[in-house]
Amino acid sequence: MLTENQIYKKITIVIVLYNSTDLVLECFKSIKNFRIIIVDNGKNEKILKKIENDFSIEKIIISKKNVGFGKGVNSAIDYIQTDFFLMLSPDTTIDKKSVIDLYKTSIEYNPVASAPWVEDDKSCYGLLPENGKGIKRSNIEIKSEELLNNKKPDGNCCVEVHKCCALLINKKKILSIGMFNPKYFLYWEEVDLCRKFRNNKFSLVLNPECNMIHHEGKSVNDNIATYCIRTFNHEYSPLIYFNVSKLNLNIYW
Repeated sequence: MLTENQIYKKITIVIVLYNSTDLVLECFKSIKNFRIIIVDNGKNEKILKKIENDFSIEKIIISKKNVGFGKGVNSAIDYIQTDFFLMLSPDTTIDKKSVIDLYKTSIEYNPVASAPWVEDDKSCYGLLPENGKGIKRSNIEIKSEELLNNKKPDGNCCVEVHKCCALLINKKKILSIGMFNPKYFLYWEEVDLCRKFRNNKFSLVLNPECNMIHHEGKSVNDNIATYCIRTFNHEYSPLIYFNVSKLNLNIYW
């Protein structure tokens, strides 16, 4: 059985930063024992100085422009020297025990990825958005679905989709099916990735004993540019996912 120190060396953590606030320092404190790769999407000069002073960083990848989240993670893959990497949003905190337990989950079940329970997010896992759409349900069925929806499981289970703010990924498996779709800049890229997992018959395992906190969106400085980026992609990304140029939207909404 591997020791904690040995497991630290088995995992690389990939974090994409853009116009970051000091909140990201809390994220780095929680993972300081692991190998870390940063993708700098811009406007991080001050925070990167603090990070480099306080933490040991294996690699900082400087993007020529803000390439978004998915492309940012994709750009790190060639620098990852471990069999597993943890894709981690900078607006999260996760304790080292949970990361280690995700690794043990991946070793035990051999999925493409293992995911934690997100304490402050009732929609951290579920079905792919197209599944179950268009099916008429009675009021009792609707209430039953709402009652059971996103309850914390009693044990490890396979899920169709996870928010992916923290996801421990088997590098070899994901490379066999392809990384993030580069068409996505922000939002829905993780849903698309989970659909790719399922289409290729790879399992995604949720371990409810691995806990994390997601301070959604609070790691980026708010300004008009950030607002415009978020608003545009919030509307545009689902159009990519559902390929609306070919499909009737009434199927899904």
